[in-house]
Amino acid sequence: MAEVFALHKAIDYILDHELYDIEIVSDSRSALMTVESLSDSREFIWKIKKRLKDREDIKLMSVRAHKGEMGNERADLLAKEASNRDLIDVQFIYSKVQIRNINNKKLTENWLCIWMQSKNGKRTRLIYPEINMTRLSAKFYYNQIITGHGIFGAFQNRMFGKDCKCQCGEDETIKHVLMECPVRAQQRDKLPQNRLV
Repeated sequence: MAEVFALHKAIDYILDHELYDIEIVSDSRSALMTVESLSDSREFIWKIKKRLKDREDIKLMSVRAHKGEMGNERADLLAKEASNRDLIDVQFIYSKVQIRNINNKKLTENWLCIWMQSKNGKRTRLIYPEINMTRLSAKFYYNQIITGHGIFGAFQNRMFGKDCKCQCGEDETIKHVLMECPVRAQQRDKLPQNRLV
């Protein structure tokens, strides 16, 4: 946004001094693209667009960074000096994307805090110790194994009072089904062993 503000100040200078047929040269393609964008609805950007529309003799030009342009070198020097100042001259309103990103970060941090302090989901937390926003496989039985919900007798007993016994007579927990049940030994032997640890 500092580069966009610099464009704004350059246009102010041009208008205040009644200069004509001016080229504003910038090495910030993002600033130039922001000013040319139709989707950016911040008032500050629209003011720049309106001024440029009213004065078609003001042209915005892009130049590669550090290519010997004297004005560009001076602008870089001033920008570096400004970045070291303690006092901030201008505050900008966040864009919709910035607000969304800030909110998503805060939501994820809050979610992680709740996740780590919750008494529920201990089994799932062993597999996924922290929040990850990448999509997980939504396989029906896989999700039941990870969460400890669904088809297992221990869960059915806890939630609905149903019989919790396995075909072999032991309590039908996830650990029992996947690692101990003699009835399911042949099926278990077909699974990759490193998946059961």
